[in-house]
Amino acid sequence: MTPNTDVAAQPLARPWDVLARWLPPRTPDCDYWWQLTGPHLATMMELAGYGAERQFEALLFHYHWVVPYLGPQPNPDGTVKWKSLLGAEGSPIEYSWKWNQPGGQPEVRHCFEAINEFTGTSLDPLNQLANRELLHRLQEPVKSLNLEWCNHFVATLYDHDLSKYATDSSKGAHVTSTIFTAIEFLQNSYLFKTYFLPRKIGQFGPASMSVWKESLAGLELENEARASLYDFLDNNEQGKLLSPFMIAVDDVEPAASRLKLYFQTPRTSFNSIREVMSLGGKIQVPEKSLRDLRDLIVSAAGLADDFPDDAELPLPEYNPAAADNFTELPILLQGSLYYFDIALGAKTESLGIKYYASARRYAGSDLSWARGVMSWMRSKGRGEYCDKYLSLLESFSPHRSLGGDTGIQAYMSCMFKAGGELDVTSYVSPEAFHPNRQNKK
Repeated sequence: MTPNTDVAAQPLARPWDVLARWLPPRTPDCDYWWQLTGPHLATMMELAGYGAERQFEALLFHYHWVVPYLGPQPNPDGTVKWKSLLGAEGSPIEYSWKWNQPGGQPEVRHCFEAINEFTGTSLDPLNQLANRELLHRLQEPVKSLNLEWCNHFVATLYDHDLSKYATDSSKGAHVTSTIFTAIEFLQNSYLFKTYFLPRKIGQFGPASMSVWKESLAGLELENEARASLYDFLDNNEQGKLLSPFMIAVDDVEPAASRLKLYFQTPRTSFNSIREVMSLGGKIQVPEKSLRDLRDLIVSAAGLADDFPDDAELPLPEYNPAAADNFTELPILLQGSLYYFDIALGAKTESLGIKYYASARRYAGSDLSWARGVMSWMRSKGRGEYCDKYLSLLESFSPHRSLGGDTGIQAYMSCMFKAGGELDVTSYVSPEAFHPNRQNKK
């Protein structure tokens, strides 16, 4: 049969449109999260330039493996079963957009806290069972997934008499998130990560550094990079201000994995940032790279070019909807955050340091922050995806104006590559539990 060449070729349907049409409905909770987060992920991957095949794969993974673990939808009155520390209003999921280098493409990732029917009960007061179950199940389809270090941290960063955590709660402790899972959608592969917020019985606030040191020594007794970090924490004036709050690990075989140790400091000045990013001068960072970082922060936060290097960054008023969820970790809503990236056998010079600027604290609005970041990107020849990033933010905000508030952009992270180039990532929140979203239901 001869094909009819008179009929104009029809454009290929977008992956989201195909899946939204043909994937069957499930439970009301799954349908709620799929209809909210599916379009977010689809839009991010499409705007970042992922091919259709990769978009289909990521969306199907999200539908089958992530959505069922996002917990119950909000109640009719807007209350929720479990508020996660991932979102300032309690969202259990956060996305990230790693900005392209010149000529490259962005990379998309999301991090989430798995939640199930036992979350927050006496069986699972720390909400760890759902995350651990998910990772256990993923080992079958994802052969590269290795949970050796993950299991080590579960065993050493928490106590296992769960009844005593209930006793802590009765004495006023606020027990919340302790484990997150992240998935990086690389152009040709996936990378899974697990994040741990240590919690010992009787602990109020962040875990002490001694808990970290004991756990890390169980993986590797001696490590030059880690020893240099400890020295900085103990003896440098800026280092002494750093408070530990989270550990992350790549879920691959230990020889290829990296540890990421997260800290907070109340200091936000450029002088403080310079001191931490160079580990007090132990790591050589080109002056041009430090100027690029300063220029990016100035542009994003809308500061004057001559803003003093020794001044703390101005903090506009900020009252997140779930402020009470941060009772024991208020540091996550304050100051500056950093992580230190350490591999087995790492030398001091290979220690990676990433700085996190709080968009929800430093920004005048989501729109002004985005425009500032985009202006800097264009000035560095990296502006190809700027308009697409703004379209992405607009797709996340049907419930409010980007120019009227902050919170959709949570953080912007900055890390120097080996050649001094700046890797920049924007972290984006769906504001799933924002009051305006609930009012539109």
